Amino acid sequence: MLRAVVEQGDPAALEPLLAPEVLLDSNSERGRRRIEGRDEVLAHLSGPGPGEVVDWRAAEYPTGAAITFEWHGASGADRRRWYLRRDPSGEITAIRSYAARVAAGDGGPPEVSPAVLAATGPGSVREPLVHGGNSGAALERIRAGDGRSLIAKRVGPASDWLGRITGDAGRTALLWEAGAFERMPVALDHGIETVVPDGDGWWVVMRDLSDTFLGDERRLSRAESHEILEVAALMHAEFAGGPPQGTARLDLRIGMSALPVAAAEREQTDLLPKQIEAAWDAFCEAVPSDVADEIMVTVSGDPGLATALHAAAAPTLLHGDLRDDNLGLAPDGIVLLDWDLATAGPPSVEFAWYLCHDAWRIDASHDDIEADFRTAEGEIVGERDHELGMLSGLLQYGWIFGHSALIHPDPVETEWAHEELGWWVPRTRRALEAVGGMPRAGSG
Repeated sequence: MLRAVVEQGDPAALEPLLAPEVLLDSNSERGRRRIEGRDEVLAHLSGPGPGEVVDWRAAEYPTGAAITFEWHGASGADRRRWYLRRDPSGEITAIRSYAARVAAGDGGPPEVSPAVLAATGPGSVREPLVHGGNSGAALERIRAGDGRSLIAKRVGPASDWLGRITGDAGRTALLWEAGAFERMPVALDHGIETVVPDGDGWWVVMRDLSDTFLGDERRLSRAESHEILEVAALMHAEFAGGPPQGTARLDLRIGMSALPVAAAEREQTDLLPKQIEAAWDAFCEAVPSDVADEIMVTVSGDPGLATALHAAAAPTLLHGDLRDDNLGLAPDGIVLLDWDLATAGPPSVEFAWYLCHDAWRIDASHDDIEADFRTAEGEIVGERDHELGMLSGLLQYGWIFGHSALIHPDPVETEWAHEELGWWVPRTRRALEAVGGMPRAGSG
């Protein structure tokens, strides 16, 4: 029914399914609009008119549906992600609608240059590569003449929303040119073979390490997680007090989902920034006000936490995106890919991000994983910088917890978010007590 409504441009069939006070929360390049009431929502949905749905993916749950679709009509093209919530009677009470990058007919990513193929040896050729992701980064597969499978990733200035927000001028390539990867621990395999300049950017050529990836369902033992933290700690120790040139600023990295980002990315086409405002609203609804209000100080743009972290500990090199999607397990160590968010900062910020993302798949409690981190890092992490770093957990990922708890209709997502908040809220409260509240700009 929903697909027919989108194709026909006539939402009248939805009328009996909508609650009288239904909310449509829409966020696109034109801004955020909150429309309340059945008649008002129906009028808004009829605006684009009829068109062709060229992509439609939907999942239905007892409490609603999650839908991604692309529509082409007389007025142009649009790609959307919808989250619908239904009450026990079956009426739709809320529709959240976020704009995304139109995929069909975009010409695909730029092709690797002959210089890249030459750098990988004689006989190298391009092969098709299909990948999912939110960043929009260009990836190519190369089959080298000797049979090796390689992956080439295009990096350069402001190639996606994360690049724009963190001031990425081609961070991975700059780290390569600074010699950072030559100093990595032996047990850390970054996979990079070479970096080839290309116009205003670079192609980063990596070995195909997909056979080491964790995948969607693989669980980690506590020992495996501890190994990941130990190898990361070796890197942190190597660069302690002297992170290489090219890293992201800490305030930009920990604030990459803050409310100013939503405003800055308003007219761009990436999906995730369109979710930020509604997700933080949900976070504030899901979390007790004594914690939510403190987190929202920094979410609103106050740089005090980053300033306090810099004052508490000398910075080191952080991978910046230490999580399952970028991790692999090898017989003699770990694989760690995608260095585009590499940051200068304290290890506890890295750990908070890792814990938010991966605690669900580790066969250990949050407390045990935190203890393993402290053991791995040793004296490089002090009490104050650790507590400040733990404050960054909800700052970095609280919006996702809020979105999953109250907006996403998948009961598995909802249960996960509530379980995570059940640990993070009291842990954040403890950190706030330990450091005397959320640091604010100018507070000293």
